[in-house]
Amino acid sequence: MLDRDPLRVLFEQAGLPRHDLPEPLRAAYGGDLGFANPRLFANFVASVDGVVALPEGGESGHWISQGNEADRFVMGLLRACADAVIVGAGTLRKTPRALWHADAIYPEAAPL
Repeated sequence: MLDRDPLRVLFEQAGLPRHDLPEPLRAAYGGDLGFANPRLFANFVASVDGVVALPEGGESGHWISQGNEADRFVMGLLRACADAVIVGAGTLRKTPRALWHADAIYPEAAPL
C-alpha cells in the first residue's frame, strides 16, 4: 500500500454516510470516507503557481503531479466510490487509451 505515513484528514463534516473501507485502505487513508448525498467531485492536479493545464503536448496531470503515490491513491478512492467518472475533452484527446477506474490509477489497491 502507500509507502509513507497515512494521509491526514484535515476536515470532514460529522455524521456523513460512510464508505466502509477494508482495513488496509482505512489505515492508508486515515479512516473511512464520508460523503453527503448527492455529491460531485472535481479532482485535478495544480502546480504551486496554479497551473492546471499545459498548452500543447503531454498530459498535464501526470506532468504536474509526477505520478505522486498519495495523489493516485486518493484518486483511486474517489473513483471507487463514484457512480460515474467524467473527464474533459482535452484530457481525453491527450490520453485516448486511458482507463478511468480505480484499478487503473492505483493498481496496488485493486484487490481491495
